[in-house]
Amino acid sequence: MARATDLARIRQIIQPLEQSGTLVRRTDEELLKALDSFVVVEREGQIIACAALFPFFEEKCGEVAAIAVSPASRGQVSIFTKPYGQTFADFIERKASSLGLETLFLLTTRTADWSVIFSENNSWHFVSRSVPFN
Repeated sequence: MARATDLARIRQIIQPLEQSGTLVRRTDEELLKALDSFVVVEREGQIIACAALFPFFEEKCGEVAAIAVSPASRGQVSIFTKPYGQTFADFIERKASSLGLETLFLLTTRTADWSVIFSENNSWHFVSRSVPFN
């Protein structure tokens, strides 16, 4: 679980992705309010990756959002590889399960990136290239 002291490093990791339009822009205030939903990966005391899990309890599902790996760690850290005995995705799935969530989803505008990543892991499935927006 992320702490208030992690906010600056989370911002550093996600900001380039927000600027490129890969991630939704969040203000520091929005990040601070959502901090309990963030999980981080640390290596040698430094945050190198983050993601958020936003639960929808009535629907028993959760949105996985703001997945980011620091530029220096890209290629070394994968969401689905097991450098520490469990994957980052496994951790998020376990957290969701502990909250009583049965389904996870991720919304993205960069489907090519995520469809390649998700094909590496059988528990995640690419569902649709587009969802109607009313």
